[in-house]
Amino acid sequence: MNAVLFLFFQRMRLPLITLITAYAVATVGFTLIPGVDDQGEPWRMSVFEAFYVVSYTGSTIGFGEVPYEFSQAQRLWTIASIYLTVFAWLFGIGSIIALLQDPTCRQVIERARLQRGVRRINEPFYIVCGYGDAGALLTGTLSSRHQRVVVIDSDRQRIDRLTVEDLGASVPAFCMDAREPAHLIEAGLRSRWCAGVLAVTGSDQTNLKIAITSKLLNHKAAVYARADRRATADNMRSFGTDHVLEPGVEFCRRLRLALTAADAFRLHHWLSSGPHASLPGTQMPPRGRWILCGYNPLGQALHQTLESLGVDVTVIDSGTEKENNLLPPGSVLGRGTEAPTLEEAGIRSAAAILALTRDDADNLSILVTARELNPKLFLAARENTGANHLLYEAAELDFIGRPSLVVAGSILSQISSPLFQTFIDLIEAEENEVSARLLQRLGHTTDEGPPQVRTVRISHRRSPAVSRALDHGETVLLEALCRDPRHRQALLPVVPLLLQRGDESWLCPEPDTALESGDRILFAGPPSAGPQLDKLLFMDRALRYVRTGEDHPEGWLWRRYRDHQNSSRSRVQ
Repeated sequence: MNAVLFLFFQRMRLPLITLITAYAVATVGFTLIPGVDDQGEPWRMSVFEAFYVVSYTGSTIGFGEVPYEFSQAQRLWTIASIYLTVFAWLFGIGSIIALLQDPTCRQVIERARLQRGVRRINEPFYIVCGYGDAGALLTGTLSSRHQRVVVIDSDRQRIDRLTVEDLGASVPAFCMDAREPAHLIEAGLRSRWCAGVLAVTGSDQTNLKIAITSKLLNHKAAVYARADRRATADNMRSFGTDHVLEPGVEFCRRLRLALTAADAFRLHHWLSSGPHASLPGTQMPPRGRWILCGYNPLGQALHQTLESLGVDVTVIDSGTEKENNLLPPGSVLGRGTEAPTLEEAGIRSAAAILALTRDDADNLSILVTARELNPKLFLAARENTGANHLLYEAAELDFIGRPSLVVAGSILSQISSPLFQTFIDLIEAEENEVSARLLQRLGHTTDEGPPQVRTVRISHRRSPAVSRALDHGETVLLEALCRDPRHRQALLPVVPLLLQRGDESWLCPEPDTALESGDRILFAGPPSAGPQLDKLLFMDRALRYVRTGEDHPEGWLWRRYRDHQNSSRSRVQ
């Protein structure tokens, strides 16, 4: 607001001086020019009377000649005052209109409005830095979960696109550089309601600067940062960034799972790829010879992963980038979009091809050409821009790697449940059959897209009904939290994935597991099951009903009646 006032008075200095001068001259003139009262005696207006006359004449209201009829000299001065003040008003109003149309003024007013909106937030919110593919997915999903979001992006077109999207909630969107600490503070970094900062821009240096600023200025807020390079990720971890998301590392992890434990890969991909992810099909990548087009950092990491699994890999790259100076032996120089280059790489005897260039058009061209030369190929590609997703779907590829989806899905999983990463680490260490059984159970629980993970903590704050039952010496089994509080014979569409007690964790805990205070349980299920689970956690009546089948009202009148009945029985006895 201070900036708005400063800009207003700076730009309106001359119009205001002109208007004030015009009113002052007109007012002084009326006090000096004599008139005649109703007794025929000469009189002069006071300063108040003169200002009163100038006010209604200058604004063209035309109230009349008061308190007495004007003399000819006063009427002549009235005419002069009208023209003087009207032109001053026109000059002032025109300056105000020009000021409001000025881009700088509009930006200052918008910034002030957004800052007021952020200050009014009185619930936990997240600051999303970068409204690209990952940022848009994070903003939309968090808003749909009724979590407040503030967005920062330096691209005006992206901010304008956000303002016209129907997110179901007000999202303050700042068009400014998130690398500036002052800008993050404007967006609410130091607010006590700031729950976390999500640095998901397309620049590693920008994400690094955001992460450093966030940890220094608000150490209580969790920081989730994207890093495409290993050196940047190590730097982020060195100063305590809470969660570092590396798309390359995650791609390698999923590729290894796909080649060694197909169902574990399908489960991991389904649960951690965002709200619109679909369950991958049963067709998994083959173990034959692979052709890898693009030896950028992601290509290098995937090449190393494939070789560690004993897969024969042939690399195709133009060799123009700095990191590509040392191509592996047997590599083919070229873009891969031409048939001769693919023929030289042995496309007809290959089992799979992976297009990893930074250009979506080149990736699609590589795969379409490869399919014509070898229709049996397993086709996979990296999708660089979400705007081209329809083209990738139309190409009917076997697998599409979307870095933005990987980053957004991983962050959403971490926000929903800190136990999720522990679950993934444990499930990868188990046999593939464990993941297969979990997939079958989860498939029966939801028709609304991928299951949503959620952590339930047994404590007086997070689950008061369960805690009160435990305090009274009652036994509460895990299966009680899986029953429908409306019909206890029916089960809620939720699956307990993990139970953590102290330093110990159990995958897929048994339904007859007795809960203890401090336990943390990771559930997976559709969003529609959340309200029913909350009833079991917070309402004593609902928890008692699913455990014992007794359904007693808990209102004040019922309690008075029950106490009266108990006292009557005591007297009879």
